[in-house]
Amino acid sequence: MALIAFIGFGELGAALAERLGHSGVHEMRAWTRERSDPASAAALARRLRSAGVERCASLQEALRGADAVLCVVPGTASRALTKRSAAFLDEGALYVDLTATPVADKEVGAEVVGLAGGRFVDAAVLGTVAVPAVTVPIVASGRGAREWQELARCEGLSVETLDGPAGRATQLKLLRSVYMKGRDALVVETLLAARRCGLEDRVIASIEGAAERVPFASLADRVLRSLAIHAARRAAELRDSGDAVLATGVDPLLARAGAEVLRRVADAGLREELRGERPESGADVLALLDERMARAERPQAD
Repeated sequence: MALIAFIGFGELGAALAERLGHSGVHEMRAWTRERSDPASAAALARRLRSAGVERCASLQEALRGADAVLCVVPGTASRALTKRSAAFLDEGALYVDLTATPVADKEVGAEVVGLAGGRFVDAAVLGTVAVPAVTVPIVASGRGAREWQELARCEGLSVETLDGPAGRATQLKLLRSVYMKGRDALVVETLLAARRCGLEDRVIASIEGAAERVPFASLADRVLRSLAIHAARRAAELRDSGDAVLATGVDPLLARAGAEVLRRVADAGLREELRGERPESGADVLALLDERMARAERPQAD
């Protein structure tokens, strides 16, 4: 049995509490800000009641004697609350920071919690909590990562650990978000321009082919192998696409940025080195591209 305390209790906190309370062996508490809006206050009360979580009047009361503290507040409040919470942690308590914050914030949090005698866990949620919590993957790093994994897995949560200090899991999440959140922005830019042309349905249908229904590893491999040969042509097409978007009145921020990235890939000279032959491995292309771009980024000696 563990005593689990939540700092904050929004959508993520409620989803985790529902799962962590599944066995009925843990005691759970929460401290969260007061809701001035009656509807929000009623919704919070329902979430707490449904998950079997006791609401505490103060942060100190919620954290007293806790084996594990789960910080699930908005990222902007994370650093300040970690500093406040450190004073109330029991020796050896897990402090699991599930907030979306910069890597530096997680590093500072680990130092603060460690000095207070706690064990900090940098926990990154790699998905949306709109789906059942049991299916949302969580990656953890830091001093207490293994213990958090054991506690969470006993209740059916999907937690994997990364070797390395606090901040490592968040680094993974943020790098993943370059694609995941960048894709979200790309959908908006593409479909907004298509709608203004009356072509959104046709554009959507044209992207639904079998070539797009592949695992990401296969997609990335295919893209890298193709770009090694065709980056210049694709950069030119994407520049033209940006002009088409601009003509609809939508600012082609992503189209223009994407064209610049592809131009830099073309300038790396992979096509010439490979003599126009498509390589067999995307990983080899990525390694070669990394080496060429790193060389171009280094200051030139006088």
